[in-house]
Amino acid sequence: MDADLIRWKNDKLLQLVILLVGIHSCVLGLAMLFATRRMVETLGFAPSVPAFFPSQSGIFMLILGLFYLRALAEPAYVWTILVSKALAVAFLLMHVLFVAAPPIIWAACAGDAAMLVAVAIMVRRHRRPDLGA
Repeated sequence: MDADLIRWKNDKLLQLVILLVGIHSCVLGLAMLFATRRMVETLGFAPSVPAFFPSQSGIFMLILGLFYLRALAEPAYVWTILVSKALAVAFLLMHVLFVAAPPIIWAACAGDAAMLVAVAIMVRRHRRPDLGA
């Protein structure tokens, strides 16, 4: 194992942030996949008939969450978090500003933005030799 990978795995704060982002996406994805109608109604959307597209978003979130967790062992995967969170923020903003969306979408947008910023800060911190782990 090379020194950079060892340093990546030993950066406990970076690893914790990535772990929390990955767990969040996996749990939300599983909830959307297995409790689709309940999640849709809880989040303030009208019940969907059929539930295919809302449950499809669950598998999509689960897949992303697994890729996020892969970044714990393989630094190259961190770009998946940064790009997908940036696109999620843009998508959610477009919906709350220009398309009808329940108020919870503001919170989802803020949450994704916070995760994006947290990961970006941790990666930047990690790359600084004087502050990284």
